[in-house]
Amino acid sequence: MSEDRQEPESLAKEYLEAIDQEIDEERRNELEDTKEELQDRREKYVSQHGEDSRIVQRVDQKIEDIEAELDDLNESAQQVDELRTQLLKAAKDRLEFNREWLSTTVLEGLTHAMYAEKDDHLILDQTRIEGPGDLDEIEDLAQLDMEHTFLLLVEDRLGETDTVSERWDRLTDSKYHKPFLVVSREGTASPDDVLPNLSEDADRKDAKNWLERPLYNWDDLVPYYRAGNGEFGLSTSGKYFAHHYAGSAESLAEKGDGGDDSDDGQASLNDLGGNGGDSDE
Repeated sequence: MSEDRQEPESLAKEYLEAIDQEIDEERRNELEDTKEELQDRREKYVSQHGEDSRIVQRVDQKIEDIEAELDDLNESAQQVDELRTQLLKAAKDRLEFNREWLSTTVLEGLTHAMYAEKDDHLILDQTRIEGPGDLDEIEDLAQLDMEHTFLLLVEDRLGETDTVSERWDRLTDSKYHKPFLVVSREGTASPDDVLPNLSEDADRKDAKNWLERPLYNWDDLVPYYRAGNGEFGLSTSGKYFAHHYAGSAESLAEKGDGGDDSDDGQASLNDLGGNGGDSDE
């Protein structure tokens, strides 16, 4: 079987095995910094002691050793990128919500390739999908719409569509932006969680409305699902927005809720509070 016709299960398994061999980004950055320092010293030592001096030769050996280790790390990173692209391209060309594409392994591979989390499910159109059985009660047209939504995200991840970024721009220019950032940070959030991050003239009804409206008025890429107890959580589309467009929820959690709006008037996950970003749709 040719590589581009590998089964989804095989592609996802290869990708997951590659990411499990974690690439040490901290070590890679440390090596890059050390290499730069050694190169600076080499220039200094050559000017003082000559190209053939023992100290320059020792520096050259250290640089060579670092470059060899960097090559290994970069090769691993490149392999992950290639396997991710293979999996996403296969999804773009052949995705169908059936047993082949909705196995746990494939779902974990796809979701990690999309937004760096190994989820064993998708949440699309208020439906949690862990396998084909979850679609038994879903009409065919509704299932096609779900597949269409997921394909938009796949194509965006491959850099082949502007639709997702345009939808994100629409979100950032609306009253729904800051509520989305709160849900992204917290995992799930209620109107009471959202309200302190809104403008001073907003009330709880506003917070509730601005959380609910994207469920009904957002076409394909609905960012939320109802998580129960009056709370909203991120759908698959919402997780994709949060990871690729809104910034790091982890860094927001470290920084907290304070801060003024950014210079362009738009809040980010690192920048909640203030009165910006509250224009109507």
